[in-house]
Amino acid sequence: MAPKKQKPSGFMYFTIEWRNKYGKGLSISEATEEAGKVWKTMDAAERSPYNEKAKKETSFDGSIGPEKLTCTGVPISLVEKERADQEKKERQMKRDIEETVRKSASHGQLETQTYNFIMVNYFTKTLKDGIYVPAEIAVAKFSLKGGVQQVYQTLINPGVNIYGHQYEAQHLSDTTHKLPLPPNALGETKLGMIYNDILNFVRDSKSGNYPPVYTHRDSIHIVESVLQFLKADVEANNVGLNVYSIQHLLFVMKEATCEAGELEKPKTFYITDAYFDRDFFEYQCGIGCQYHEEIDTCKYCTQSYVTRWGYMFADYMCSDIAIPLVPGLHCPANTNVNEIVTPAPSFYSDTESFISIGTTATNFTKPVAGSKLYYDDDDQKTLVSEASKTYTVNFPALAGGLRKNNLSSHAKNITRTLKSSFEDTEYEDCADLNPWTLRSRNIPRQPAKSHFDINYTNDDLTSDTDDYSSVASFGRGRLLLSDASFNTISGSSYGRGRFLKP
Repeated sequence: MAPKKQKPSGFMYFTIEWRNKYGKGLSISEATEEAGKVWKTMDAAERSPYNEKAKKETSFDGSIGPEKLTCTGVPISLVEKERADQEKKERQMKRDIEETVRKSASHGQLETQTYNFIMVNYFTKTLKDGIYVPAEIAVAKFSLKGGVQQVYQTLINPGVNIYGHQYEAQHLSDTTHKLPLPPNALGETKLGMIYNDILNFVRDSKSGNYPPVYTHRDSIHIVESVLQFLKADVEANNVGLNVYSIQHLLFVMKEATCEAGELEKPKTFYITDAYFDRDFFEYQCGIGCQYHEEIDTCKYCTQSYVTRWGYMFADYMCSDIAIPLVPGLHCPANTNVNEIVTPAPSFYSDTESFISIGTTATNFTKPVAGSKLYYDDDDQKTLVSEASKTYTVNFPALAGGLRKNNLSSHAKNITRTLKSSFEDTEYEDCADLNPWTLRSRNIPRQPAKSHFDINYTNDDLTSDTDDYSSVASFGRGRLLLSDASFNTISGSSYGRGRFLKP
């Protein structure tokens, strides 16, 4: 039976601290004795922090040595705590997203539920506190039915000089957003007003709450840092915003729309992540801010980011629940939606068309249920009757190779179970036209002789050595000449394996 761990006390924590500061060379017993003398002289107020710490701990492992550190000098306990907090935060994020989508679907508001997409550009990241200095920010309101309804975008002048980070900031600007650096930065200088405008933009008019904002999972920490930078201004409201992963939102919403449209759900989030990473509208013009449109860098504009995210959501899920695409809201304004063809899903054996012949209509298959095929002549045949036709033909290509001749007298060699409009044909043996018969023989073809044939004997070497060496010195299996033959070879043979005079 394992021994019970000792219950911690305030004196134990005081002894650990005293030994680390003043008694590193003392043993445990000696440090305990010396720390006990100091402990007796302390009053209740001085002992209180150690006693409070002991109350929070449930057990003590008896080790009073220095705390273990990582290779960078960070306490391992702190690293583990940060990892646990991050995992807890991610689990809470997923629960909130799933709860939001599930409530909207159960209340019949899946089409009208509004989500806020956010994206930022920054100048640099400080080394001291890891703060991202903002350069641009954009927020967009999106719903499946309304598409990209509103967009808030502004350039930011942080009003601080980025000493020590000029090179990194200039390199980032030149390769991405191309915004001028402080103190020549463009945009609004009142950071508190920008933060208040964002709060008013995302605020729910009915409940008065501030819903979460969604961005790329790799940019969550950047967006949080920029929002904290803006919130630090004295004019900003002391209201926080939760920043969640837009990829997980896409996965959960896709499951909900597939369930509503009676379609197959994505089997894993890797499928939706791969679709999101394709970024189909990455190079779309006309969706960025005026500054980036003029310098032709719309790809890195935050307004372009949030707008094309809305377009991707609409393109991926609106067809699941039969929402028509509106140019400028669900897709770029110059999109010809009449040319977009989405085949209706069907679980029936329809071999004639992509149109479902299902009798059980859904909100997606109802317009095409029970359709027919119409031909140019007067004869109209339904899909069921047309699909019931079967033909049994002795395919000659698989039997040994037959040539097609228009001889109606030999039509008896071909059998069919139904009458059709095919011409009566006859097939006769012609193995040289059938590639399958050549493969079945497994006999290689005899190569034809040509002027590329090479005589590898030394008897036929002539004075025209350039012509000879241009063929014999290239490729695998080239001729290895004797030492005497190098005197007769010209130096004009180039390429791999060329002859070099000793």
